[in-house]
Amino acid sequence: MRLYLVTFGIVCVFSSFNQLWARTYYASPRGQGNGSSPERPFVIARFWNRAQPGDTLVLLDGTYLGAESMVTPPKGLRGSKGLPITVRAMNDGKTAIDGQNINCPIALNYNDWFVIEGLNAHSSKSTVVSVSHSNYCVIRRVCGWDASDGNTYIFAAHYGQHNVFEDCAGWGIARKVFSCSQGGNYTTFRRCFGCWQGCHAVGPKMTFTLFYNSHHITAENCIATWDGKLMRKEYTVMGYNGKPFTKWGNGSGKVQRYTNFGVDQPHGCFGEDGNDRGPTKGPFMYGCIAYRLNKQMVANVPALFTISCEQPHDGWFENCAAIVEQGAEKIRPFNIVNVDGYNLTAVGGLDPIISKSNITNILRATDDQARVAWGKMLQRRPPEKGAHIYYRYENGKLTDKPLWPWPMNERIKELTGIDVTATIFGLGETTTQANR
Repeated sequence: MRLYLVTFGIVCVFSSFNQLWARTYYASPRGQGNGSSPERPFVIARFWNRAQPGDTLVLLDGTYLGAESMVTPPKGLRGSKGLPITVRAMNDGKTAIDGQNINCPIALNYNDWFVIEGLNAHSSKSTVVSVSHSNYCVIRRVCGWDASDGNTYIFAAHYGQHNVFEDCAGWGIARKVFSCSQGGNYTTFRRCFGCWQGCHAVGPKMTFTLFYNSHHITAENCIATWDGKLMRKEYTVMGYNGKPFTKWGNGSGKVQRYTNFGVDQPHGCFGEDGNDRGPTKGPFMYGCIAYRLNKQMVANVPALFTISCEQPHDGWFENCAAIVEQGAEKIRPFNIVNVDGYNLTAVGGLDPIISKSNITNILRATDDQARVAWGKMLQRRPPEKGAHIYYRYENGKLTDKPLWPWPMNERIKELTGIDVTATIFGLGETTTQANR
């Protein structure tokens, strides 16, 4: 017992020692200093050979260009539990990592226990924000847009576990906006906003991929929409090698062409690719919203939520809602299989398909009922039927913290013109602050 207590004390002293000696460095787009202060910043690349668990790199305002200014730590650099390596903006949203289509703005590769906060990242040569072979990383208050036009993502967690994307927003060119696949297990998307806008490569397209050879994926208070505004009217589908794709099932070798802004394999807002490595568990969805506006240029999709779990009781939906605005193309709010849960609201569009599922308290609203039902869902007092999306979820538990106004609303509005709060409340009859 004495030996255990002594050992425990040594561990605590060691951890406190690391925290005491953790250092803060500073970088700028053209830093020429030693990184010791905001007045003497260096470039981002000079931080990596100094970084130790618990250290922080603060990025001064500006646009960061070139390989030395990307957030791409070397393979194997790691923080530790309670002592992550942090890279954050001095002022949220005032730091932009621009890949110029020749670099990856943010790429963690074999980098455990990292925190990335407050940055904007865009114009990647591949994926914009990549977390690969890395565990226990947090991407927080990051806006990302425009990956390369191929098998790419705005935010992605692959081959690593227990990673969190919190208060993030993504849009633009990408096959998927938020993705976790190929062993990206126990990934959490929390209060993330995604708008799919275009991709001309082969393969399924969606705003959020909630499993693909991965399991235990959680989405809390995420909002997704689908808008093909960046699609070309006519184009040839491209393979992941950048050449016209010819390997179709009939083996003819003919390339596939689309006209009228068509999309290859559109899956919708919340969806999944599949699982060829055995049954999955999840996704677990809490307080999530998918919407389709009649002004959006959207290809037909099976549904806004398209989730088909392999085994009964694999997925869980709680207080989730989907709306197809009146006058939009007729698509389904939900097409879900093998999912349990309660409190769903389906507004507009074709009748939802809910198969092999045990879901209670479903509200189906159309026509003149639609705006009233949607408005009641967003008020402080829970409606008699359907979803109630007023409070935040954290770690799968409903809190007493209001969700609205949307946490990243002003940054998203500034960068895209999309007012998330006004859009969601504008779809319902109740839009005044007094009723929120």
